[in-house]
Amino acid sequence: MKIGLVDVDGHSGFPNLALMRLSAWHKACGDDVEWWNGFTHYDRVYLSKVFTFTPDFNTVIDADEIITGGTGYKDYTSLPPEVEVTPPDYSIYPHYKRAIGFLTRGCIRDCS
Repeated sequence: MKIGLVDVDGHSGFPNLALMRLSAWHKACGDDVEWWNGFTHYDRVYLSKVFTFTPDFNTVIDADEIITGGTGYKDYTSLPPEVEVTPPDYSIYPHYKRAIGFLTRGCIRDCS
């Protein structure tokens, strides 16, 4: 399968853990994974958004299946169990080093 990834919040912030796990899982299944570009047809594209204030991704996507997820879409479900236990693929964010520890302990603004 040809898989496209979209970090709707952009690459300027923190790495998107869900996309990193999806990338690793699909690569382990032998799928071709890359950041989405507008000139390629994909079997599946994942859009992940963390923040509700981030504008939606309103670009036409050439894909057989489009899956959105993340707290920015007010989707509080988990990844499938087999994906959730997959170690993240740090290669999609090459400027970040691997880390062990908490990614976050909650919103400093007392968000729910």
